[in-house]
Amino acid sequence: MKSQECRGGVVRFKIAAYVATAAVVVLALIGLGGCATSAGQSAGTASGSGVRGVVMTPVEGAYIFVYEKGAEPHGPPYVMSEPTKADGSFEVGLPDGEYTIVARKHKDGEPGSPLKEGVDKKSPIMDITVKNGVILTQNLVIRTKTDDKKYFGAWAPSDTSISGKILDSDGNPMMGFRVQVYTYAQMSERPKYVSDKTGPDGKFVVYLPKGGTYYLQARDTFGGPPKVGDFYGRYDEGTVDPSGVMLRKGQKIKDIDITVHKVW
Repeated sequence: MKSQECRGGVVRFKIAAYVATAAVVVLALIGLGGCATSAGQSAGTASGSGVRGVVMTPVEGAYIFVYEKGAEPHGPPYVMSEPTKADGSFEVGLPDGEYTIVARKHKDGEPGSPLKEGVDKKSPIMDITVKNGVILTQNLVIRTKTDDKKYFGAWAPSDTSISGKILDSDGNPMMGFRVQVYTYAQMSERPKYVSDKTGPDGKFVVYLPKGGTYYLQARDTFGGPPKVGDFYGRYDEGTVDPSGVMLRKGQKIKDIDITVHKVW
């Protein structure tokens, strides 16, 4: 009886082991089934779709900035690629949708810092459409960043404008300031239009090609966020958020005064 009980115990143990092993196999198969759809995806493309290409000719260490269509392509991106490889290649995983992409290459500094004229490089801004879960191929050509002077007084005198004064906290006019005009309240992207520098009277005027809602800030420097020691101010009507200036084509809005303060 003892021997039979022992054998029975062995039999029961083996059955339990088989059941446990079967359970593990079933779980493993379930896991494999869940991963089956990702087996053929490219590295870095979690959705199986996106964009790949080469930054010419070729350029290593460039970054691809991806923005959702309609967003200003100068602020924080929707997603940013890893640096391009030695052959200039890149790949970014994206869900189906419409996007704007641009390649930027910084000789020094962080990839999100302002580009330096004559040193850093960028590609033309390009719109792409990712659809049907496929990888879109799009090559980009980058060139050395051009002079920012093209933004200063870029629009000749027109029938649509915003004007006013730049003042300090005591109401005194400030000389040597530019007004930077944006179409988004965040004002984190590159300005759309920039005035000439103010004179001793602190007066400015920004000529615009069309009507719309514009957000204004005044600075004594250009490019990148304000730093300690810079003077900075934005137009608001006593609110926490900046106030938009709305005007129609052919309208001239005056007395838009901006008070600047030293950044500490």
